[in-house]
Amino acid sequence: QKQLWRKKKFVLETNWCVTLDRVPEALYPEVAANRAQCGEWIELFAVDEIEGDLTNGGARWSDPPTPDFLKANPCLVLDTRHFDRAFTDRLLAALSDTGPLDEQTDGLLIHGENFQALNLLQARYRGQVQCVYIDPPFNTDASPILYKNGYKSSAWISLMENRLRAARGLLANDGVLIAAIDDEQYRELSFLLSDIFDNRLLGTIAIRTNPSGRPTQSGYSVAHEYLLYAGRGQDSAIGRMPPTEKQATRFSERDERGVFEWRNLRREGSGSDRAARPSLYYPIYIKDVEIRVPKMTWNESTEEWITEEEPLDDEQVVFPDNEDGEQKRWCWEWKTVMSSLADLAVRKDRSGQDYVYYKRRPNEEGMVSMSCWFDARYSAVEHGTAPLKEMFGGSIFSYPKSIHAVMDSVHIAGAHKENACILDFFAGSGTTGHAVVNLNRNDGGRRKYVLVEVGHHFDTATLPRMKKAIHSPDWKSGKPVSREGVSQLFRYVRLESYEDTMDSLVVAPPSQAQVEVLESNPALAEDYRLRYALGVETSGSASLLGKDFSDPFAYTLTVVRDGVRNDDAQVDLPETFSYLIGLRVESRRRIDGVLAITGMDAEGRRCLILWRNLAEIDHAGLDAWFDGNRARFDGPLDLIYTNGDHTLNAMRRPGETWIAETIEPVFRERMFEEDADAAAAR
Repeated sequence: QKQLWRKKKFVLETNWCVTLDRVPEALYPEVAANRAQCGEWIELFAVDEIEGDLTNGGARWSDPPTPDFLKANPCLVLDTRHFDRAFTDRLLAALSDTGPLDEQTDGLLIHGENFQALNLLQARYRGQVQCVYIDPPFNTDASPILYKNGYKSSAWISLMENRLRAARGLLANDGVLIAAIDDEQYRELSFLLSDIFDNRLLGTIAIRTNPSGRPTQSGYSVAHEYLLYAGRGQDSAIGRMPPTEKQATRFSERDERGVFEWRNLRREGSGSDRAARPSLYYPIYIKDVEIRVPKMTWNESTEEWITEEEPLDDEQVVFPDNEDGEQKRWCWEWKTVMSSLADLAVRKDRSGQDYVYYKRRPNEEGMVSMSCWFDARYSAVEHGTAPLKEMFGGSIFSYPKSIHAVMDSVHIAGAHKENACILDFFAGSGTTGHAVVNLNRNDGGRRKYVLVEVGHHFDTATLPRMKKAIHSPDWKSGKPVSREGVSQLFRYVRLESYEDTMDSLVVAPPSQAQVEVLESNPALAEDYRLRYALGVETSGSASLLGKDFSDPFAYTLTVVRDGVRNDDAQVDLPETFSYLIGLRVESRRRIDGVLAITGMDAEGRRCLILWRNLAEIDHAGLDAWFDGNRARFDGPLDLIYTNGDHTLNAMRRPGETWIAETIEPVFRERMFEEDADAAAAR
């Protein structure tokens, strides 16, 4: 049982959700003809109520929809579960043509037990997550957890410790974990975080989530929860609060680092005069678009800079004095100016004179985070439950968090970085994923999200909520008020469960010869029964890699869903293997019967992974395939993987250094190896 629990789990199913603006128009006829997909659009987005008008070029709903209608609604979300494998292959190949597939992918949803998901994600996401936000079950009468014994508190601690240790390894060096909790388990969780994160508790924020309060047996009403912040490394910190909506509208310009606004480098407001910080009063020389700070020496007695370089004839000297001649100061020290020239520019001020401006970004706005949050926007009822009811037209999930509370929580934990990755392994209804979509919608960022949820509401709340959040920012009675969606690509996978592993076990009893040996040696028989019997007799089970990969597209397990047994549940071996080696996928194409996937593994090696049906393509056929298609794979390769026996290494040309390996032994090694953090969690 220990081995079955610790082994990394198979991906049973992989589907992709993509907005139509990213789907090639050549695929539109197939999309329009897909009844299941159109039915989902009607159910989720009420597309059958779209009337043609000036805003969409007159394209109105029809059955089937026209190509013009699909073009006019670019943020309709296509789900590949409604299409066959050939369509999905063509779609992913087309997406691969536009850039590295993983870089284009905005999010990942995992339907599975969260410890198993965290275990599988180790190689792919280690050190890459900027922020972990979790809202675990509180273990209260309002949200009880059922255990097989009466030790509720100790079982809750064990549940959390295993997962927190596994999640810690995924955080970046300056990453931050946030855990929402109430008084019931606050002390236990605080001790856990202090232990797991080496005493790097960054702070605790009390947040009023229930203004009307929740009655308790003690006779008082609980109106608050806590946000506990823990840091992965020395550089982890709690940042400033996000800018207000009014402030955010000013950031209307964009560069490669994200949105910004131009601000005068002169300090304004309180403490802006020269006397407050005399070291911030010095000359800057400008010429056209060039900015230069002269060499200077600081005079401690007079508290002023002595310039050692005169301006050139065509250079203009500017000081931080205002229009009235008052001696102000600069916002930055001269060393900062020298090291930040890329964020500076010469622009005209209000008087039409050339002056020095800098790029101010959203994370520099706002105020220092406070330890108590009482804003009405954080009410879980008004801004959690109510909006979700409007989105779905009724109640579908209990106790969702305020979307604003989650947005602000992750913002100050590092999500102000516009390419941050945010993980939530108690995803619930998907509030964290929705919050990331909103953050990106507000500032044009490219933050990514990873959500893990085990409950049945994954299909009734989490997944459809993400589709709806992408399609429209505002909803009423289950229908979009506007259709100002965002471009998006995410995938969702379903994992093998521990119960699936057990259900797929096939016991092969020892042979008659083996039985005779055991019967003649009682000590050996006892040792065999205690130590080896279960492992040896079940080693041929599919869940323990007992089947070969002769046809990797037909590998199956036995699963039981809602009391119904399915002995032929499909396994996605290619997707599973990509996670096992930590592959950052660049391209995915099916070419002449071979599924070819390229990318960088966790060790930074560029890999080509070739999956084939051995009955159709033997080693000679694979050699011929590779010889005819090797030019498709740009750049040097380090590793080539393929299932089954092969002679690919004989195809290596002079100057090539790649090595070809067989997938099966690597798959087995990675599936049963124990990650250091997972071992600590155990």
